[in-house]
Amino acid sequence: MADIFRPQPIEVYTMWLAAIYNEATERLSNWETNFCSSIDDQLHKQGRNLTEAQANKLEQIYTKYT
Repeated sequence: MADIFRPQPIEVYTMWLAAIYNEATERLSNWETNFCSSIDDQLHKQGRNLTEAQANKLEQIYTKYT
């Protein structure tokens, strides 16, 4: 049986975004920039946590650039 996805606390994703913005803003593709902006909006303005797919993609970007 597959594990059930349990999202990280919003603070973890916020830390990942801050690291991405601080270390890689100029290196992000247009798609990555738009994705991170959308995720930032979702976390802060809407107060919603991420889906499994969003969390996985954000982690990939975080790992790639930090």
